[in-house]
Amino acid sequence: MRRIGRYQILGLLGRGGMGRVYRVWDPDTLSILALKLLDPHPHLVTILGEDQARRLFLTETAVMARLRHPHLACVLDHGVHDGRPYFVMEYHCHSLADHIGEGAVLERPTRPVPAGEAFRLMEQLLSGLEAMHRTGMVHRDVKPANVLLADDGTVKLIDFGLSKIPGVSFPKPKQLIVGTPYCAAPEQERHPDDASPASDLYSAAAVFFRLLTGSLPVEPVVAALPHPFDGTAWKTFFRKACAADPARRYRSTQGLRYALNRLRHALDASLDHACRLWHDAPLQSGEKVQCRREPVRVRRRDAQAFFGLDDLWRPHRETINTWVVYPDCLYDITTGLWWQRDGSEDRLSWPEARRYTEHLCLGALGGRTDWRLPTVAEVATILKRPRYPETFCLESVFSRHVQRFWSADRCSYRSAWYASSELGYVGVGDFSCRTHGRAVAGPQESSM
Repeated sequence: MRRIGRYQILGLLGRGGMGRVYRVWDPDTLSILALKLLDPHPHLVTILGEDQARRLFLTETAVMARLRHPHLACVLDHGVHDGRPYFVMEYHCHSLADHIGEGAVLERPTRPVPAGEAFRLMEQLLSGLEAMHRTGMVHRDVKPANVLLADDGTVKLIDFGLSKIPGVSFPKPKQLIVGTPYCAAPEQERHPDDASPASDLYSAAAVFFRLLTGSLPVEPVVAALPHPFDGTAWKTFFRKACAADPARRYRSTQGLRYALNRLRHALDASLDHACRLWHDAPLQSGEKVQCRREPVRVRRRDAQAFFGLDDLWRPHRETINTWVVYPDCLYDITTGLWWQRDGSEDRLSWPEARRYTEHLCLGALGGRTDWRLPTVAEVATILKRPRYPETFCLESVFSRHVQRFWSADRCSYRSAWYASSELGYVGVGDFSCRTHGRAVAGPQESSM
């Protein structure tokens, strides 16, 4: 199968209980999109039957076609291929689950997100949920894997196949679980029809807990709160947001958003106090580090060992950099590398990022003409894990405008490795994914 309708299949993105999702090329708009084709898992067919599975899929299509909101995914096209319905939506390279390193084993720790970013993501997620709740709908499966991130970090909530919709009902066998463990509210796990907006808000709070701590909100929730989130205000918030009894929770998105704003203001005040008390550690000189500069192709299954990364794809060992700061460039005495301080203004595909570094050479940025994309080995020397209070109190020597950037190393013939300076990890993206270019030069000596 090379095509579905007018769409050329570029590859399989994944499959869920209801169908397969493909990355496709639309010749009419000259763009890459995501196409979901009905192909229910055999276990789901056994539970529901083929007719009911098809009805659920068509319901999801109809829901997405009528929802129009900046933080909700919507249907761009739909049709039938070989008797099976499909729908097409915008394609995004990353999900929130990818970003935090959440995999199939939910109990494993994930990468914590800086508090400011966690608040931003929650604000957009709740905005999307509020739009759903105004129509009387309940999502019933809010989790990191169902939150896509656009190139600019904008949240897009997806997967409305099991949403509770006014006027739409279908028989649900007792063995059919609606929702995801650790994120689904207790009343929803017992009886899916009991799900209400408060159930979605429980799930959103569980996602927020995961973002801040890298852990699951298991009982007692407040026992797992790390510093600086272990104060009375935070414990009160999570006790209410993740209460087993829905009557004791926040009952609306407005109420939860108001509570989050108060938390944010309290955190800002505490950080201001902490930063005034916190002093820089004495400058340390790192041992000289030599890095591989020739690009390689490394498969995903070999990458952690080859690149020296941990289970969350972060460098096992952080480099102690000694920076000399110039207006447009940075020189690291530890590695002998020159770095572009900012990066490309726009987000680029991998081939575009390579051409971008060629233009830097033509323009002799910083007086150098040897700019190139960095290897993962070189990238690993500048990646840091978020820490309290350093992450909040110290201004990065790099521009915060660039939070993801390409490396020169490839994963396959159509994908390459990139880095997240925000969370300090290495990931893989298709060549067509758009992120920034940040160039490196050296390590030979410079006359600058």
